[in-house]
Amino acid sequence: MKRSSIAMGLILTVGIAAGGETNCDEAAGQYLRIAHERDSAGEHEQAAVLARRALDVCRSYEGYELLAESLAHSLGHDDQTAAVDAFVSAHELASTDQQRARALFRYAYLLNQNNDVQNAYLLIHQAEALDPASEEITRFAHRVDHRYEHPTVSDLRGGLYDSLYKPLRMAAAPVPEVAGGGRETGSSANSAEPKIAAGAAPSISIPIHFETGTTIVDAQTRANIAVLAAALADPAHPDQHYVFVGHADVRGNEASNVVLTQRRAEAMYQLVVQAQPSLQGRVEVTGRGSSEPIDPGHDERAYRANRRLQVLVK
Repeated sequence: MKRSSIAMGLILTVGIAAGGETNCDEAAGQYLRIAHERDSAGEHEQAAVLARRALDVCRSYEGYELLAESLAHSLGHDDQTAAVDAFVSAHELASTDQQRARALFRYAYLLNQNNDVQNAYLLIHQAEALDPASEEITRFAHRVDHRYEHPTVSDLRGGLYDSLYKPLRMAAAPVPEVAGGGRETGSSANSAEPKIAAGAAPSISIPIHFETGTTIVDAQTRANIAVLAAALADPAHPDQHYVFVGHADVRGNEASNVVLTQRRAEAMYQLVVQAQPSLQGRVEVTGRGSSEPIDPGHDERAYRANRRLQVLVK
């Protein structure tokens, strides 16, 4: 079966070259049709080969999505890293909310399998906001929610030290024309994209939620402080430094929210040092107010999720 797949790919290459006038989409589509067949048959390696050939001819959402799906079946770290790159590119090139949601969903699924629950949570709720009618996405979001709210030390270490996560890229798209010759001021393509700080350093958002307007941790997530402290005090990383970033929901005065989130980060630092004294002097603190929500919703669930602590590896 592998030989026939490769042979078919070579035949397509010759046919495309001979045609001369074959357009980009048509040429890539020939590779993608066979790649889908191979992927459905469980021949993921050959599907990835053909998806790459399609992308050599024509970059497209469909090509990157199929490449990512095929590579995600591999247990190899290099293949999974390449799958993440392909999901990011698929999201960038997506032309509909449903396509964006699909790329985010499958990206989140891969991260969840690799114990990076916190970043999976970020992605799956973007997907849910983009495609609320998808039962598949909603079911998976509920699974991630439960795991996110009750993380293990292994989950947090996976997000901090072994994460495959890479930030999304947003394609620059022209602003569409509207009736009357003006320009549309908003776009559904970006409406569900939360403004999460993106940088080279790994980071996770910890489900340590605060009572509204206070530095008091709510009862549901209080136990996660000890889990966080144990993860940060990992003996395998005795000299690692971190930054605690406090966050608030969108309600209230933003200047006050910035001060409040700074106080929340400082309070969490004191608590983790009490639990793990080896963290003394290894944590910086800052507050970002409500400018970087992790959940794009506007209900109590979203507000609660956005009153959180983010940890960055320094």
